[in-house]
Amino acid sequence: MSVSERLGADSFTTDKVPHLKIADPRLCRTCVLKPCIKVCPAEVYHWDADHLRINYENCLELGACRVACHELGNRALQWDFPVGSRGVHFRYG
Repeated sequence: MSVSERLGADSFTTDKVPHLKIADPRLCRTCVLKPCIKVCPAEVYHWDADHLRINYENCLELGACRVACHELGNRALQWDFPVGSRGVHFRYG
């Protein structure tokens, strides 16, 4: 089974309150590398003209975006695990 097929088997229970937030959008606009976009395998982050768009519903909860933002970016991203049993439910390890 391919990685794409395994990821396609995962399910998500989303919350109405995002667990991913931007502390200050100005920090994203001045970030040169935008590492969160590059490291996220679920393509949660997209740059739209002058702001970062976050599709938190697709998050695989790896935390790579937070590490990349804080180490290579402008520390704009706030990342927490989803509340309760919400978030991704992996079917294949």
